[in-house]
Amino acid sequence: MASLRLIRRRIRSIQSTKQIMRAMQLVSASKFKRAQGRLLQGRQVLSFLDGLLQRVLVAAPAMKHPLFAHHEPEPGALVLVTSDTGLAGSYNTHLIQLAESELRKDTARRTQIVFIGKRGHRYFAPRGYQSRQAHLDMAGRPDIQKIDAIGRALMEQFLAGGLSSVRVLYARFVSTTVSKPTVIQWLPIQFSNQQSAISNQQEYIFEPRVERVFEELLPRWAIATFRLALLEAFTSEHGARMIAMKNATDNAQELLDALTLQRNTLRQATITKELSEIVGTVEALK
Repeated sequence: MASLRLIRRRIRSIQSTKQIMRAMQLVSASKFKRAQGRLLQGRQVLSFLDGLLQRVLVAAPAMKHPLFAHHEPEPGALVLVTSDTGLAGSYNTHLIQLAESELRKDTARRTQIVFIGKRGHRYFAPRGYQSRQAHLDMAGRPDIQKIDAIGRALMEQFLAGGLSSVRVLYARFVSTTVSKPTVIQWLPIQFSNQQSAISNQQEYIFEPRVERVFEELLPRWAIATFRLALLEAFTSEHGARMIAMKNATDNAQELLDALTLQRNTLRQATITKELSEIVGTVEALK
């Protein structure tokens, strides 16, 4: 009987855990849906700005801008985007592994890390890496105003000559179940051939002059690129947590099924034993 009581206690405990995991899965699914909506909007905005920028570059391909400049003597910055909380499977582990790989390339350890998320900060701060900034209160929320403010602050530091480059390390969203740790060089801006030219070139009339349009458009395009990287990261985080909670719920159900079978088997054995004792007693009294 003691063993049966223990199994029942374990079943109640696992049922409680399953309910918690299920609730967290539903919360993550809700956050994932909102983040995915913001991500789709961010992609549309960047696609629109891409089209405008390509037209400007076709009209004047040799234009210069301070965001293209290199400041070699100054240290570079690595923006590391992780989550503030855990229970997201291997999401943070893969990002931290890629960050370590990138930081090992800088043997002089001059790279300064801009932390977005507590998990990355907790891992690298005690290991002696230089921290330039730390934003530890995002909580996976796609706050556009805060994201843009972080991007503008880094851009101003780069334009002032305080940074030689800015890279962003984040989880690129592929699908609900797949995200890919990615590093992009955000500043200085480097255009690929695909970005610097478009097919079926057309002539456009710019008002004001094309140089003025370029000066205004390029910083907006850069901020939209930074914003999209963080929106990809937040969407990937909620997707990873939703899948992790679903797996935990499924595992709890499998364990419940196994314990329920064990409980029923033990109960059946106990009942069979009691019936055998009753039959034996009746036979002895005849």
